[in-house]
Amino acid sequence: MAAEFEAAGARIVPFGEPSDVCVIHTCAVTANAERTCIRLARSVKSARPRTRVVLAGCAVEYDRDRLLRLARADRAAGHADKFRLPGLLGLPPPRDSNLRLVPRFQRTRALVKVQDGCSFGCAYCVVPLTRGPSVSRPLREILEEVRALAGEGFLEIGLTGANLGCYRDGRRGLVALLESVEAVPGIRRIRLSSIEISTVERAVIAFMAQSQKLCRYLHLPLQSGDNRILAGMGRRYTAEQYRDLVQEAVETLSGPGLGTDLIAGLPGEDERAFRNTVSLVHDLPFTNLHVFPYSHRPGTAAARMSHPVPPEVRKRRVRRLLDLAERKRARFARSLLGREVTMLVEQIDGRGRARGWTSEYVPAALPAAGLEPNRIVPFTPTRFQDGVLS
Repeated sequence: MAAEFEAAGARIVPFGEPSDVCVIHTCAVTANAERTCIRLARSVKSARPRTRVVLAGCAVEYDRDRLLRLARADRAAGHADKFRLPGLLGLPPPRDSNLRLVPRFQRTRALVKVQDGCSFGCAYCVVPLTRGPSVSRPLREILEEVRALAGEGFLEIGLTGANLGCYRDGRRGLVALLESVEAVPGIRRIRLSSIEISTVERAVIAFMAQSQKLCRYLHLPLQSGDNRILAGMGRRYTAEQYRDLVQEAVETLSGPGLGTDLIAGLPGEDERAFRNTVSLVHDLPFTNLHVFPYSHRPGTAAARMSHPVPPEVRKRRVRRLLDLAERKRARFARSLLGREVTMLVEQIDGRGRARGWTSEYVPAALPAAGLEPNRIVPFTPTRFQDGVLS
């Protein structure tokens, strides 16, 4: 979207600075995400009433009229319009109408979206309502974008999708895509967003074991460690199957970073079900947990479920899982002490330290002397303090 505006002659400024147009790409996954987008839009409109505020993305698809009213925005653009905004707002078209734009990023890691939508229909999820069924980009088109980003100097590429494991281009799936991206000169690290189990996770693990570029980090959404709740969610595995997969990944990859998503307080989740989740999370070597309280989303199957969990109980369960997550993250980080890791330098902070992330997705910092952003640095950490390897 930023590249489209720049091609039309606009200048991108940091959020909050004076601007003619402010575009907020909204999220509808949780009610809290939606409220954050509304708050941001209202803050811009209050500070600068003449700025045209445009809402784009999923929350627009989910509830356009209500969102516009609450956010006091000037315009909404769903997925069909969000990449045509300059023209819709009256800006001149690029001189070269055939120009293929290279996405613009304000950081050292470039993201390449290869798939969108989801056909699974989990009970709590609005993604099928806002993004539709699973669709994938042609592999040829993706590789053109990756080559262009490599030409811009990006060393690390993150492959993303609403349901990444469902990527398909004819008979070619995610592993075929990974093989092709790994062969692109200039790309030195590839990072994956989350992969739903019951898709291609075992093939990805096998590829990761022999890859020279794929980061040793897997994000495998769990959501619950209780089989009754998993069934109610419409998930496609049991807690035992998930445990077996993680054990296989750890044995094959010799200690990868391991992330997951958890939802606390789905309607019908009693204390026994929650204890089962805590027990499974405790047993498995997670290094990064995304924990959310269940969010009521009208139109989903879960919104019609009985036995809602009180909000204060949901919050208490989230807090307990986050406390467990902090301990597990620290334990994993300390296991890396004395072992060589690599860090992509993302910034030099005000204290003269180079900061970034290891391949295993652990934050790291080094003295900045001789270092600069967008450089991959090997080092052997000797301490873990304040959540950072150094």
